[in-house]
Amino acid sequence: MQLCSLSAHNFRLIEQLEIEPGPQVTLFWGQNGAGKTSILETVDFLSRGRSFRSRRLDALLRKGARTLTVRGTVREAGVPTHLGIEKSARGRVLLCNHHKAETLSAHAARLPVVALHPDSHRLVQGGARYRRNYLDWSAFHVKPDFLPAWREYSRCLRQRNQVLRTRGGMQEMQAWTQRLAVAGERVDIARSSIIDEIKPIFDTYGRKLLPEAESALRYLRGWPGESESLEAALVHARSRERRSLATHWGPHRAELALSLNHQPAAQVASRGQQKLLAMSLLLAQVAHLQAHTRRDCVVLLDDIGAELDRDHAGALVREVAALGCQAFMTALAPQDADLQAWTQARMFHVKHGTCKPSG
Repeated sequence: MQLCSLSAHNFRLIEQLEIEPGPQVTLFWGQNGAGKTSILETVDFLSRGRSFRSRRLDALLRKGARTLTVRGTVREAGVPTHLGIEKSARGRVLLCNHHKAETLSAHAARLPVVALHPDSHRLVQGGARYRRNYLDWSAFHVKPDFLPAWREYSRCLRQRNQVLRTRGGMQEMQAWTQRLAVAGERVDIARSSIIDEIKPIFDTYGRKLLPEAESALRYLRGWPGESESLEAALVHARSRERRSLATHWGPHRAELALSLNHQPAAQVASRGQQKLLAMSLLLAQVAHLQAHTRRDCVVLLDDIGAELDRDHAGALVREVAALGCQAFMTALAPQDADLQAWTQARMFHVKHGTCKPSG
């Protein structure tokens, strides 16, 4: 899969962008604040309607503009697909081959994007929702049964919480509990399978990027006991839920526990180690997608030298190149980017939101 063309209008400080990325790696270089990261954001936005830095329209919309637009052509197995997203205060319009698309999930499936950026350490240091989102991205792209189960679980969770808040009757509570439990266990099965498949790949990348430490991850499903059903756990938590007025157990409480040298990584890892752990997770995610779907994704590398020494940054770049995915990178200058791992590279100089071919 390859993103063959990319255009953007009124995205952050970018008034107009029209480029043809390289098939292997495309480097955007320029001073801080020039708009390099914004270009990488447009790729992420084209995939899922938000960027790795913000999902808020007011943060992405160019000053004085009312609508932003990002378009691109994706080529997979020789077949081009023209994608587009228009967003304004009135809502969002998804385009596929110049027609309105059906759903954001169907849109996102056409262009998988994984971003490695300075805030990636949140996968380690941030709240559990970052790690659940990580799991769910892989489950969405790899497990066909995951999305309908997740949607059903989310709907049942909202309804059950509403019953709790309004102190509804026991019969209504029991009905939603049963439905929630069935959908929740389907979500858990998909997530558990994802971890079983990703874990050995993560272990390999951890040994490569962090050879000086021992890293590990463990999936916690969101309710106690390895053999207890979700429905039984909810029944046991009924008195606690009456006080909190919210569903206590379920996949919405799941966690991916990361450790470094047998201790919680968030507590003992340096910022650089946190970033390398996160990169190991993200590289494993890409490799897992390739292995189980025979598809590639686009990899974004934003300011990878931040908080990493030259050796670790170089090792990371080599591992990304070895995956064979199309990559987009940023750097202050061409000499700051290690592009030797690729045989072809395309470069653009970015200044004040404008982008011109370079080199």
